[in-house]
Order: sequence, then structure tokens, then C-alpha cells
Amino acid sequence: MTFNPPGFRTVMLLALGFGLKTLSHILERAGDLAPDPGARLFNHLSALVVLIAAGACFVWTLKLMFFGKPRAPKDAQTVPEAVPEPAANPDAASFDPDAALARYLANRTAAGPGDRPASGPGGFGRKGL
Repeated sequence: MTFNPPGFRTVMLLALGFGLKTLSHILERAGDLAPDPGARLFNHLSALVVLIAAGACFVWTLKLMFFGKPRAPKDAQTVPEAVPEPAANPDAASFDPDAALARYLANRTAAGPGDRPASGPGGFGRKGL
């Protein structure tokens, strides 16, 4: 059994449990002050149901705090798995940016400026001008 520090869900469950407990107390007080026995019975049974729901919230909170899976601390430095080194690319050392730009311009001018539709992708602004 380990203690998990309470997180957002745990705090919200505690708040809901205390809110339901307060509502149960209000319903029980209304049942005590009701003049009709039927209204008293309804208020007391409603208070009992709400109190059972509050108890369930408290039990669920205890389960999360003491019997849940332990969370990893956020400040712990986890070591990622080793990433394999990329394979050496023989073309990377012999890359010529001027030759790549020349190939690009040759392919670009071979297509011609009128082949692209006016409304096609690329450029900025109005497409029809």
C-alpha cells in the first residue's frame, strides 16, 4: 500500500463528497421541520440516499489515494531508450547546393509559366490577376 499524493480528480471527489454531505444535512433538517409525515419520510430517505453517495465519493477518494496505481514523480529524470544512429548517407558529403538549384530551375522552366492554372496552389494574394 503506497500513498499517492492527491491530484485534481481526488480533490474534486473530496469536494463533491463534502457538498453531498452538506446537502444531506439540509434535506434531513427539512425533514425534521416538515409537518406532514409523508414529507418527512421523503426528505429523510432523500437525505439517506445523498449521504450514501457522499460516502461513495469518500471511499473512491481513499481508493485513489492508497490503492491506486502509483504515479511517476514529475521531477524524476527518465532516460529515453537509445536512439540508433542514422545510417551514414554517402550522398550527404557530396551534396552540391548549386547543382540542386540548377536542376530545380531547369525543371521549373521546362514546364513553362502558362501550364499552371490561375487558381492553383502557390503564391500569395488574388489568384485571378
